Amino acid sequence: MADPIILKTRRMLLRPPFMDDAPQIAERVGLKEVAWNLGRVPHPYQVSDAEDWLQDVPSKWEEDTAYVLAMTRRGEGVMGCISLRLMPMDVWEIGYWLGKPWWGQGYATEAATALLDWAERELSISRFASGHFTDNPASGRILTKLGFIRAGETELYGPARGGKYPCVRYAKGIAPDLAVKLAAH
Repeated sequence: MADPIILKTRRMLLRPPFMDDAPQIAERVGLKEVAWNLGRVPHPYQVSDAEDWLQDVPSKWEEDTAYVLAMTRRGEGVMGCISLRLMPMDVWEIGYWLGKPWWGQGYATEAATALLDWAERELSISRFASGHFTDNPASGRILTKLGFIRAGETELYGPARGGKYPCVRYAKGIAPDLAVKLAAH
């Protein structure tokens, strides 16, 4: 089992999320513009949704199947979250969300760089996938900065969207077609 981690970046502290974070997480993800970009989050998003999600985080750490970190800054609390989730064939999917006040300032790239560096260094993980809905090109720019390559397109269900929507998939250290194939998991 990997122990929970704390990573310091130039501007943030990345740490495991706590149950006390539920109100801030719900407030940030509760904005339709944030939920709209996420593949697993309903809208509206309530504190109870955040609490339910947070209850599962420790068991995923223990199982070594997901690593979730809250992006925090002194005086601002939880700005967003970033995670690695194990998929079939030992591929790890990186996912992230950031509250709207922090969009476009490089925080997601900074957090993702730190998490990927940690995973590669500490866990010898080198097989990654990710993706974004086609109407969220900012997320694609982040992935490209991280060394991911565009792998192709598919459709994914977005709970906040209420249906399937076109999604661009990215690969790093795996064949591009595998990143597209794993999108349904």
